[in-house]
Amino acid sequence: MDNNNKPQPSSDNTILHTAKLESSQLSAAKMLSLLPLYKLPVALFRVIYAAMDKLVGLNKIAMDKVTDLTIPISTDLGDTNTINLRIYHPSSNIPKKSLVYFHGGGGVIGSINTHDRFCRFLAKHGNMNIISVGYRLAPEHKFPSAICDSIEAWNYINDNHQQLNINPEHIGVGGDSAGAYLACIIGLPSLHTTLPVQVKAKPNFQFLIYPMVDLQGLSESYRCFNKQLLVTRDLMDFFRGHYVNSLDEVTLPLVSPLQAVDISDSPSTYLLTLGFDPLRDDGIAYGNRLKGAGVNIHHEHYDDCMHGFISITTLSKRAKQACHDIAAALKRFND
Repeated sequence: MDNNNKPQPSSDNTILHTAKLESSQLSAAKMLSLLPLYKLPVALFRVIYAAMDKLVGLNKIAMDKVTDLTIPISTDLGDTNTINLRIYHPSSNIPKKSLVYFHGGGGVIGSINTHDRFCRFLAKHGNMNIISVGYRLAPEHKFPSAICDSIEAWNYINDNHQQLNINPEHIGVGGDSAGAYLACIIGLPSLHTTLPVQVKAKPNFQFLIYPMVDLQGLSESYRCFNKQLLVTRDLMDFFRGHYVNSLDEVTLPLVSPLQAVDISDSPSTYLLTLGFDPLRDDGIAYGNRLKGAGVNIHHEHYDDCMHGFISITTLSKRAKQACHDIAAALKRFND
């Protein structure tokens, strides 16, 4: 089912007015944007981001079992390195399906820990095993390191499904923002020809929460959402500048999958876009392309929410309800 109701932007060159940003989210954004975090050193930004989720994010939900793993990956230099996985089993009656989840944060901030509570929430309310991937971050590890890590993690999970106690026939891929971008790439094996690693199995489905699908920054929402929001154009420019080796790379489909010639190989998709988000227009365009390519897609659009609302649920009842709606959408993949 496609529920694509694209909001009509105004001519305001500072903020696009779709419907109206829910008041609690607006208040939180005003408070949290007093200090432009992208002007801080990356290391400090990461600490503050992690603290924010613990202070104003979701409550921590107990799981039947949580397993932390360290898995080997190949580095850009051909050496062996490691990344971490965290597996959430919500109940002793192991769910049939699993979601490999890549956290958001622009490829620069974010971690398994910053999204621990959200992954627990998805596991419980979506009735699904969640496998969170701690891919390497920029600027220490620039494009395409995060993609290669994600593919290697995906392959490891599929190769070791019996050990991980998950069903290999029912594994999806997803994430929020930059994590949703990585999920898109895994679902498009035709883009991997220039990479040192390739996917071994196609995802059963993909779950894309306000995805980052075009770093060119040409859309109206990208240009104009730059004030009193958790994620603004300036912050996206900050992420982009750290992630790519050169701005010349932003037209590459591996950086901006919206620019891929063919996305018809994508698996069945859930897509969420938001009214107050620099990534809004590109996400809507990606959904339209998926639909046009014949991909089974369920597209939801929350016109009163902003990018990053999953981290401020203590401050906004609407954000908390939206998280429940997302989990319900994930649960539908069990049908």
